[in-house]
Amino acid sequence: MNITFNKRFELLRREYDLPSDFSFHIDIPDYTQTILNGEILVTEEGITLEPICKGLYKAREKWENQSIIEDNLNHFHVDWDTEQPDNKKAFMLGIKTLLLLAGKFEEQDIRGIRFWYHFETPELTKQWAIAHNLHRSDDEEYYISDRLSFYTRREGEEVISINPEVDSVNAILIIDI
Repeated sequence: MNITFNKRFELLRREYDLPSDFSFHIDIPDYTQTILNGEILVTEEGITLEPICKGLYKAREKWENQSIIEDNLNHFHVDWDTEQPDNKKAFMLGIKTLLLLAGKFEEQDIRGIRFWYHFETPELTKQWAIAHNLHRSDDEEYYISDRLSFYTRREGEEVISINPEVDSVNAILIIDI
Protein backbone atom coordinates (compact mmCIF):
# COMPACT_ATOMS: atom_id res chain seq x y z
CA MET A 1 0.00 0.00 0.00
CA ASN A 2 1.52 3.29 -1.13
CA ILE A 3 0.06 6.37 0.61
CA THR A 4 0.59 9.94 -0.61
CA PHE A 5 -1.15 13.19 0.24
CA ASN A 6 -0.90 16.85 -0.52
CA LYS A 7 0.21 19.73 1.69
CA ARG A 8 -3.34 20.74 2.71
CA PHE A 9 -4.06 17.18 3.87
CA GLU A 10 -0.96 17.21 6.06
CA LEU A 11 -1.91 20.62 7.49
CA LEU A 12 -5.35 19.32 8.49
CA ARG A 13 -3.89 16.09 9.90
CA ARG A 14 -1.65 18.17 12.15
CA GLU A 15 -4.37 20.67 13.04
CA TYR A 16 -6.63 17.80 14.15
CA ASP A 17 -3.70 16.16 15.98
CA LEU A 18 -4.04 12.84 14.14
CA PRO A 19 -1.15 10.35 14.20
CA SER A 20 0.88 10.18 10.99
CA ASP A 21 0.29 6.41 10.77
CA PHE A 22 -3.50 7.00 10.97
CA SER A 23 -3.78 4.67 13.97
CA PHE A 24 -6.81 6.42 15.43
CA HIS A 25 -10.25 4.97 16.08
CA ILE A 26 -13.54 6.27 14.79
CA ASP A 27 -16.90 4.54 14.78
CA ILE A 28 -18.04 3.66 11.28
CA PRO A 29 -21.69 4.68 10.72
CA ASP A 30 -24.17 2.26 9.15
CA TYR A 31 -24.24 3.74 5.62
CA THR A 32 -20.45 3.73 5.37
CA GLN A 33 -20.24 0.22 6.86
CA THR A 34 -22.68 -1.01 4.19
CA ILE A 35 -20.29 0.25 1.53
CA LEU A 36 -17.31 -1.36 3.24
CA ASN A 37 -19.21 -4.67 3.50
CA GLY A 38 -20.15 -4.60 -0.18
CA GLU A 39 -19.05 -7.27 -2.60
CA ILE A 40 -16.19 -6.34 -4.92
CA LEU A 41 -17.30 -6.92 -8.50
CA VAL A 42 -14.70 -7.47 -11.21
CA THR A 43 -16.21 -7.28 -14.69
CA GLU A 44 -15.02 -6.85 -18.25
CA GLU A 45 -15.62 -3.09 -17.86
CA GLY A 46 -13.66 -2.76 -14.61
CA ILE A 47 -14.01 -2.96 -10.86
CA THR A 48 -16.70 -1.67 -8.51
CA LEU A 49 -18.51 -2.33 -5.24
CA GLU A 50 -22.03 -3.76 -5.32
CA PRO A 51 -23.72 -1.24 -3.00
CA ILE A 52 -22.51 1.91 -4.77
CA CYS A 53 -22.55 0.98 -8.45
CA LYS A 54 -25.12 -1.08 -10.26
CA GLY A 55 -22.92 -1.59 -13.27
CA LEU A 56 -20.09 -0.15 -15.31
CA TYR A 57 -20.25 0.45 -19.04
CA LYS A 58 -17.79 0.74 -21.93
CA ALA A 59 -16.56 4.21 -22.87
CA ARG A 60 -18.90 5.87 -25.40
CA GLU A 61 -17.61 9.42 -25.64
CA LYS A 62 -14.20 10.68 -26.83
CA TRP A 63 -13.45 12.25 -23.43
CA GLU A 64 -14.28 9.03 -21.56
CA ASN A 65 -12.04 6.15 -20.69
CA GLN A 66 -12.65 3.17 -18.40
CA SER A 67 -10.77 4.72 -15.45
CA ILE A 68 -12.88 7.90 -15.62
CA ILE A 69 -16.06 5.81 -15.81
CA GLU A 70 -15.01 3.75 -12.78
CA ASP A 71 -14.06 6.88 -10.84
CA ASN A 72 -17.40 8.57 -11.59
CA LEU A 73 -19.52 5.52 -10.75
CA ASN A 74 -17.44 4.34 -7.76
CA HIS A 75 -17.47 7.60 -5.82
CA PHE A 76 -19.36 8.18 -2.58
CA HIS A 77 -19.49 10.61 0.34
CA VAL A 78 -19.08 9.95 4.06
CA ASP A 79 -19.72 13.49 5.31
CA TRP A 80 -23.42 12.76 4.79
CA ASP A 81 -23.10 9.96 7.35
CA THR A 82 -21.95 12.14 10.26
CA GLU A 83 -24.54 13.17 12.86
CA GLN A 84 -23.33 16.73 13.39
CA PRO A 85 -21.31 18.60 10.79
CA ASP A 86 -17.90 18.25 12.43
CA ASN A 87 -14.78 18.89 10.36
CA LYS A 88 -12.48 16.64 12.37
CA LYS A 89 -14.90 13.69 12.57
CA ALA A 90 -15.74 13.89 8.87
CA PHE A 91 -12.02 14.06 8.00
CA MET A 92 -11.24 11.10 10.26
CA LEU A 93 -14.14 9.08 8.84
CA GLY A 94 -12.96 9.69 5.29
CA ILE A 95 -9.39 8.64 6.07
CA LYS A 96 -10.41 5.51 7.97
CA THR A 97 -12.97 4.52 5.31
CA LEU A 98 -10.41 4.82 2.52
CA LEU A 99 -7.84 2.80 4.48
CA LEU A 100 -10.37 0.06 5.26
CA LEU A 101 -11.55 -0.08 1.66
CA ALA A 102 -8.00 -0.33 0.29
CA GLY A 103 -7.25 -2.99 2.91
CA LYS A 104 -10.28 -5.01 1.79
CA PHE A 105 -9.06 -4.98 -1.81
CA GLU A 106 -5.55 -5.98 -0.68
CA GLU A 107 -6.93 -8.86 1.40
CA GLN A 108 -8.66 -10.16 -1.72
CA ASP A 109 -5.36 -9.78 -3.62
CA ILE A 110 -6.72 -7.15 -5.99
CA ARG A 111 -3.94 -4.84 -7.18
CA GLY A 112 -3.52 -1.91 -9.55
CA ILE A 113 -6.23 0.19 -7.91
CA ARG A 114 -6.06 3.85 -6.90
CA PHE A 115 -8.22 5.01 -4.00
CA TRP A 116 -8.53 8.71 -3.32
CA TYR A 117 -10.15 11.04 -0.84
CA HIS A 118 -10.91 14.72 -1.30
CA PHE A 119 -11.90 16.85 1.71
CA GLU A 120 -12.70 20.51 2.29
CA THR A 121 -13.92 22.24 5.44
CA PRO A 122 -16.66 24.86 4.95
CA GLU A 123 -13.97 27.55 5.16
CA LEU A 124 -11.92 25.87 2.44
CA THR A 125 -15.03 25.40 0.31
CA LYS A 126 -15.65 29.14 0.60
CA GLN A 127 -12.05 29.88 -0.41
CA TRP A 128 -12.51 27.65 -3.47
CA ALA A 129 -15.77 29.41 -4.40
CA ILE A 130 -14.13 32.83 -4.10
CA ALA A 131 -11.12 31.74 -6.18
CA HIS A 132 -13.47 30.47 -8.92
CA ASN A 133 -15.80 33.51 -8.85
CA LEU A 134 -18.71 31.43 -7.51
CA HIS A 135 -19.09 33.23 -4.16
CA ARG A 136 -22.25 35.36 -4.25
CA SER A 137 -22.55 36.98 -0.81
CA ASP A 138 -20.91 37.06 2.60
CA ASP A 139 -23.92 35.44 4.24
CA GLU A 140 -23.79 32.45 1.89
CA GLU A 141 -23.50 29.20 3.85
CA TYR A 142 -20.82 26.63 3.01
CA TYR A 143 -20.58 23.00 4.04
CA ILE A 144 -18.06 20.20 4.40
CA SER A 145 -17.21 18.74 1.01
CA ASP A 146 -15.81 15.25 0.55
CA ARG A 147 -15.49 12.59 -2.11
CA LEU A 148 -14.08 9.07 -1.89
CA SER A 149 -13.47 7.10 -5.05
CA PHE A 150 -11.47 4.32 -6.63
CA TYR A 151 -10.57 3.11 -10.09
CA THR A 152 -8.27 0.72 -11.91
CA ARG A 153 -4.97 2.32 -12.85
CA ARG A 154 -4.57 1.94 -16.59
CA GLU A 155 -1.68 3.28 -18.61
CA GLY A 156 -2.53 6.68 -20.11
CA GLU A 157 -5.72 7.02 -18.02
CA GLU A 158 -4.67 9.17 -15.06
CA VAL A 159 -7.74 10.44 -13.23
CA ILE A 160 -6.10 12.17 -10.27
CA SER A 161 -2.56 12.85 -9.18
CA ILE A 162 -1.06 15.26 -6.69
CA ASN A 163 2.06 17.24 -6.06
CA PRO A 164 2.61 16.90 -2.29
CA GLU A 165 4.42 20.26 -2.17
CA VAL A 166 1.69 22.36 -3.78
CA ASP A 167 -0.80 23.94 -1.39
CA SER A 168 -4.44 24.12 -2.37
CA VAL A 169 -7.81 24.32 -0.67
CA ASN A 170 -8.34 20.62 -1.39
CA ALA A 171 -6.99 18.07 1.09
CA ILE A 172 -6.23 14.95 -0.95
CA LEU A 173 -5.16 11.48 0.14
CA ILE A 174 -4.22 8.82 -2.42
CA ILE A 175 -3.67 5.12 -1.72
CA ASP A 176 -2.30 2.89 -4.47
CA ILE A 177 -2.32 -0.88 -4.16
